[in-house]
Amino acid sequence: MALRGKMNDKGQMHTIEALLALMLIIGVVVFTAHSAPRETHAESSLDTQLMLYGEDFLSILDMERSDHTSWLYHQVNGTVNESWNGTANIMGEWQKTKLNGTGVFCKVEMVNFTSDGSLNSVKSSAPYGNPPKNSIVVTRLVTLVNNPVRVYEVRLTLWYI
Repeated sequence: MALRGKMNDKGQMHTIEALLALMLIIGVVVFTAHSAPRETHAESSLDTQLMLYGEDFLSILDMERSDHTSWLYHQVNGTVNESWNGTANIMGEWQKTKLNGTGVFCKVEMVNFTSDGSLNSVKSSAPYGNPPKNSIVVTRLVTLVNNPVRVYEVRLTLWYI
C-alpha cells in the first residue's frame, strides 16, 4: 500500500509541474503579443478624420459651376499654359480654412498623365516641408477637355504635428 501512495504523489507532482509550465508559456506569449507595436484606435481615427478633411476640401473646390467647370478645373487648366500656379492657389485656399491653425498641415501636387497613362509632369506646393511617411493622401482626377484631352491628378497630402 505504501508503494501505491508514493506513485500517486509522483503523478500529481508531474501534473502540477506540467500545468505551471503551460501557464508560464501562455504568460510569455500574451506578454509578447501585447508588447508588439501596433496601430492604436486613436491613430486610425485620426487618419480617418484627415482623409475626410481632404475629401471634403477637394469636393468643395470641385463643385460644378454653371459653365460645367469648377474652381479646381480652372486651377488645373491654368497650369497647362504655365502662366498660373494652381498648386499655390489651392494651398492658399487651404490656408484660409480653420484646419490650418489646428496643427493639420498639407502639401498640394498636380500630376499630369499622358495618353498612355505614364507620368508627364508634377507641380507641387509644400510650404510646410515634406510630409512624414504616415501622412494621408487624398486625390481628385480632373480631366481637361481641350485638344488634346489631358488628365490631371490633384493630390492633397495631409498630416498632424
